[in-house]
Amino acid sequence: MLTVTQAIRQRRSIRRFKPDLMPDDAILEILEAARLAPSSSNRQPWRFIVVTDKDEKTRLRKICFDQAFIEEAPVVFVCCVDLTAYSKASREKRSQESIDYGVTETLSGYFADPAFRELFLNEPDSDLNVHFTSAMANTYIAVEHMALTATALGLGSCWVGALGEGGELTEMFGLQPTTLPVAVLPVGYPAQDPPPRPRIPLSDILLRPLPVRSK
Repeated sequence: MLTVTQAIRQRRSIRRFKPDLMPDDAILEILEAARLAPSSSNRQPWRFIVVTDKDEKTRLRKICFDQAFIEEAPVVFVCCVDLTAYSKASREKRSQESIDYGVTETLSGYFADPAFRELFLNEPDSDLNVHFTSAMANTYIAVEHMALTATALGLGSCWVGALGEGGELTEMFGLQPTTLPVAVLPVGYPAQDPPPRPRIPLSDILLRPLPVRSK
């Protein structure tokens, strides 16, 4: 298997897939990579649907602006956020885990103050939608784990954020109102070997020069 750095350098957005089926072990390894992703306060809001049925993939293709590779891939992961991960009951569970695993002993600043943490713990559940941005950001970390693991396994993938309009995916999979689709990740054996696309230089992504350190 590739190292993390090798997977990062070799990953490409694959939009042509071979018809070869993926082994179940590969599907489970990709999901396990997502499960182990980090998230703020260990909320773990990601939820997944594994799609292999041809008719479902055809419907997914139509929902996602008729992009052919979605139907072509042997496996499509529908990636969702579960806003109940931010409910009071969930916050209490994660808070107790932080105590049990010694995390609270490593906190600093305001977060080291039990009274400050208590304010967050007792926020009302009046509108879980206010946590959507945080839930989506955390879930995207898990999805990137999946994409890199797929690359390390010799597979290809392509992030898809164009999920149509309205609640088509919600209706298709009978999702709860608190479970929201945020991405689709088709995965399979690449039928193309695209060259790396240009990335802007390091100097353009640094907002100030690297500090000069004495030897």
